Amino acid sequence: MKGLVKFKKGSDGIEVREIEKPSPHQDELLIKIHAGGICGTDIHIRHDEYEAYCPVVMGHEYSGIVEEVGSEVRDFKPGDRVISLTAAATCGKCEFCRKGLYMLCDERRSIGSGVNGSFAEYMVIPARLAFIIPDNISMDEAALSEPLACVVRAVIEISAIKSGDFVYVAGPGTMGQLTAQVAKSCGAHITIGGTDADIERLAIAKELGADELINVQQENVLNRMKEITGGVGYDVAYECSGAAPSAQTCLEVLRKTGQYSQVGLFGKPILFDHDLALKKEVHIVNSFAQEPTSWEIMLRLMARDMIKLDKLISGKFSIDNWEEAFDKVERKEGFKILLTVNES
Repeated sequence: MKGLVKFKKGSDGIEVREIEKPSPHQDELLIKIHAGGICGTDIHIRHDEYEAYCPVVMGHEYSGIVEEVGSEVRDFKPGDRVISLTAAATCGKCEFCRKGLYMLCDERRSIGSGVNGSFAEYMVIPARLAFIIPDNISMDEAALSEPLACVVRAVIEISAIKSGDFVYVAGPGTMGQLTAQVAKSCGAHITIGGTDADIERLAIAKELGADELINVQQENVLNRMKEITGGVGYDVAYECSGAAPSAQTCLEVLRKTGQYSQVGLFGKPILFDHDLALKKEVHIVNSFAQEPTSWEIMLRLMARDMIKLDKLISGKFSIDNWEEAFDKVERKEGFKILLTVNES
């Protein structure tokens, strides 16, 4: 079968290879991949900014159909439409595993970086990681479930968002759009900030429910903040762009005692104005990926049609054209780009 493999360090260390089709162990599922979403983490892996255990099939955002179940699996059957957690292997014994915080386990190996992932025709996963896709969600939309689960973790499980809060979301990319929608589902008043390059993305944000838009290159952000919030400032700011200047903007627009939440990865160390955060007594929080509880909450939101996903799918590429697809993501064109291997 075909798989997109990170086989060595360096941006030239990725290629489509013929690899052996996996077989499930007694507690595993064999998944036929429908589509895999290209994540910012995949771009970081491309440039060795995120650890990968080479050689490894890339990809951790996906939707698929169960083709075969292991002998001990009882909760799934062939034909089930599934998505899954990414923490494929953990020690199971440390403090974090005991608390269900698998992404924080020191021995964690995630699909797409630590074990073979979803940019392939087939993938095996432990059945305990899998979830059934709600009937009202298409297979393409379900491929966005992993980033949505990450956002649910950041917004609902970690941050201190309340109904009626003024919320600033920095960056109208996929993560920003999902963050805005999840925060909106909590009853917040949403402002999304972007740049000249984000004009079309900002327009989509408005369609998806954002209350206010700010072009940070064309407007005075602090003046707009005062206009929108009555001069007080935003209660919560989510940094979703992965750009250092955006982190500074978040700090500046927050009210005193507001909360800064980092959602996106910067991929490198950045300068951060801790003195400004201190003088405003800003609470700084963040979240790393998602945990089982995040998926359970996310599935309820999806089943109730509370999150709109279809407008966030900007294209589908064959795995053979992965470089074109990755380049498009790096240029921040559109939103989520999907890779496909299987024709049906």
